[in-house]
Amino acid sequence: MPKTTPPPRQKRSSPDTAPKRTYLSREVRRQALLETAADIVERNGWNALTMSALAEQGGTSRQLIYQHFPSLEKLLADTAWHIFNDTMQGTAASVAANPNNLAEAARAAEAVTLDLPPGRGDALWQLIAGTASTTPELEQIRQGLRELIISIWTPLIRKELGLNTADAKAYAWMTVMAFWGMRQLVRDGAVTRARGIKLFNELVERTTQTPAR
Repeated sequence: MPKTTPPPRQKRSSPDTAPKRTYLSREVRRQALLETAADIVERNGWNALTMSALAEQGGTSRQLIYQHFPSLEKLLADTAWHIFNDTMQGTAASVAANPNNLAEAARAAEAVTLDLPPGRGDALWQLIAGTASTTPELEQIRQGLRELIISIWTPLIRKELGLNTADAKAYAWMTVMAFWGMRQLVRDGAVTRARGIKLFNELVERTTQTPAR
């Protein structure tokens, strides 16, 4: 009877040969969760962002979510900053590059927001305009972001228009809101991007040439 050759024995995985899980550092994991949170907001609005929704969309547990964001308030604040940060840095760079010319600074800053993906731009607008939610957490965040935006534009507006600080802050915020109004008109197709930019630039130029006293 012919001998049967036994099948080769499978090698057991040793600690050195076993497949290793991909390890994410705490900060990398946190940034990934923030991007997922931003995606939830961009698709479904700020009210859709909860600990449970983030755990489900992020493919993880609520326990891990709480390790990074101990409260919903912290999650909302960090997500708002995550969405806002690039825009703020781009705007600040535009102003810093044109420290003596408000009209040129405004032109340089326009693309920073107009080039945002529509969902992210809408999420940021909802937050800035106060339409994101009526929760105290988001209202506090909105006011904090407003102060940051105002702080970027106020020194230049005060210098160019010769205003006191309080009036320069008011001008700064009204100008920012005028810009966002233009962005919404472009988004809704009421005006073309080129036309919206042209009209907004004319508004800024008229303000700098004949400031109201």
